[in-house]
Amino acid sequence: MDVMYKLTKETYDKLFVTSDTHFNHNQEFVWKTRGYSSPTEMTEDMIQIINKTVGEDGILLHLGDFCLNTTREMYCDIMSKLRVKEIWMLWGNHNNPIQKSYGGTSFQISAIVHGTAVKFLHHYLTFRQGKKTFVCFHFPMRVWDGMASGSMHLCGHSHGSLEISRPENKNYKILDCGWDIYKKPLTMKEIEDIMATKEINNLHHA
Repeated sequence: MDVMYKLTKETYDKLFVTSDTHFNHNQEFVWKTRGYSSPTEMTEDMIQIINKTVGEDGILLHLGDFCLNTTREMYCDIMSKLRVKEIWMLWGNHNNPIQKSYGGTSFQISAIVHGTAVKFLHHYLTFRQGKKTFVCFHFPMRVWDGMASGSMHLCGHSHGSLEISRPENKNYKILDCGWDIYKKPLTMKEIEDIMATKEINNLHHA
């Protein structure tokens, strides 16, 4: 069952969004394409970028595919190095070892991992701040709740390869927030600025 989260302005201003970090993923089409010499170099650099961008008082909304080729111990090592206040995590299509560690994907759970509050929010998240509504899902959707009324869809999965969800596509208020496009988490202000260039599409009723 979906829950609408109503964020305060203070929380909204501390929120950053990314997806598909693929920490530790050992395939060259991930780490080499991103300009690294190894999965380890990629992982360590992304951790530093997140820490610098989000900061110790920030909240990171991660839209899925956090890590691959990662043991429970390696996952804990990543978390011990991330210096952010909270991580809100949606499930992607690559959920291990997190899925095994926290009992599957059928419910919402919270955990403290090396001092960081991690909230696993299942597959789908809708949040609102003022009159702005965001529908979040790992996979890009063609139709989402409230799209004809201006709600905005944040997704990942495609690594920048899907035209409809790229930032320069003006036809729909949908945005791929994946690491491969921006090389960092996005602020909500950056997301709003991109969405302002996109049209409301009434393909589906409000």
